[in-house]
Amino acid sequence: MSKGKQPDEKAVIAEVIRNNIMWALTKDVAMQESTMAHDEDLFYFWTGSTHVVSGWEEHAKSFETWMDPRFKAVRTEVRDLVIHLSRSGDVAWYSATLDDVVSWDGKVGRFGEGLRWTGVLEKRDGRWVIVQMHASLAVDKVREIVLKETQAAT
Repeated sequence: MSKGKQPDEKAVIAEVIRNNIMWALTKDVAMQESTMAHDEDLFYFWTGSTHVVSGWEEHAKSFETWMDPRFKAVRTEVRDLVIHLSRSGDVAWYSATLDDVVSWDGKVGRFGEGLRWTGVLEKRDGRWVIVQMHASLAVDKVREIVLKETQAAT
């Protein structure tokens, strides 16, 4: 792949990455579905200790929660997105800082800001799809949130 093609390819990849998380603002399921591998290759760890997804079928079960009227995406922002392309041009990986603030039944989650978000995409049949992701919150940020809540409660 020539260097001249990389910025265009990276722009396409960036759109896939953003659509993967931004879909929740409008609950555009088709947008979210278009961003991920629909097979057993899909894998991700999300922020909860038990939030491990292996395969498209397992991921698709999450839609029941996301489409529930009690779930609402409050604010989503992708910052500091860095994308790398493999020499072969059919694999890409990224890192970003993510704010993924959601509410359930009107109660806003505490741990959705400043997530460290990484992932891997593969170009399949001319389309980029996410095959692996990981989101985590740095322990110092968790400590900061808990200390603020403790001080506010006293």
